[in-house]
This record gives sequence, C-alpha cells and structure tokens, in this order.
Amino acid sequence: MIELLENILKEMIERKTEDIVCFHVGPKSSVTDYIVIGTATSEPHVNAIAEYILDRMKEKGTRPFAVEGQGRSRWICLDFGEVMVHLMCKDERMYYNLESIWGGCDKVEIPAD
Repeated sequence: MIELLENILKEMIERKTEDIVCFHVGPKSSVTDYIVIGTATSEPHVNAIAEYILDRMKEKGTRPFAVEGQGRSRWICLDFGEVMVHLMCKDERMYYNLESIWGGCDKVEIPAD
C-alpha cells in the first residue's frame, strides 16, 4: 500500500469515519489508483473529517489536486491524484452506491483501529 493511502486511512480512522472501504481501481481507471469511501455521521462530521485530512496531508507536504463539496455539504471529494477520497453521510452513500461502480476492483484491507 502506498504511503499517501496509508496516511489518509489513518486520519480517517482517527476522525471516527465509519464503514471505510478502499478499492484499487488503477487497472480499470485512468483517473486514480485508489478510491476510498467513508461515512460520516452528519454534515459537520463530513466537513470536519475533510478539514482534518487536508490539514494533516498539508503538514506532510501533500496538497490535493481538487476538493469538491467543501463547506456545507453531505458529500466531499478529495482528489490527491493517486488517491481519491469520498466522504459522505449515510443517505448519500446509500443513494449513490459508489461501491457498485468499483466493487469489481480489488479491495484494499483497512488497517485495524
């Protein structure tokens, strides 16, 4: 597992992100190598997780290529190039069901809390 992905997963776990899944999509996608999906308990939680990840990655010298939905949102996408992170509230995650798109790709084991 690449260091960037490990760092992002660690930060998500620290911020109590629920139901984290990660897919290695590189062989099937030209957009990114890894897709990470995590559930937050509320809109403020989504935004807090995103801010925390962005701050910690900035401290490590990594900035995202793009951030979508930041502010007052129930779904935020952080694009770090090799790793794309989707932080969603439960209803949005169920509705958009991103796992159905990437579920055929290899799943990456999430480290224990």
